[in-house]
Amino acid sequence: MNSFKILKNRYILSTFVLVFTLLIIDDTTIYKLFKMKKELFIIKKENFKKENEILNIKSKTKQLTTNNFALEKFAREHYLMKKKNEVIYVFDGL
Repeated sequence: MNSFKILKNRYILSTFVLVFTLLIIDDTTIYKLFKMKKELFIIKKENFKKENEILNIKSKTKQLTTNNFALEKFAREHYLMKKKNEVIYVFDGL
């Protein structure tokens, strides 16, 4: 009997409908909110990594434009450039 009185109470009934709507029916359900938070965390982590990469590339670029020894080393390692009368042996990593 008491359970029927509780269900007939319009405030409790409207609360149940609201909770049901928030949990299951609505576009922004609790599941979707947790999923979006997880996605946001992953994107922030990737953004942090990309910012660090950008800083490293900027420092390497600055070093290559100002230091001739670093420029020569970069050209030798990446483009296999050499001086006259020099022999270069290339070893593939295992």
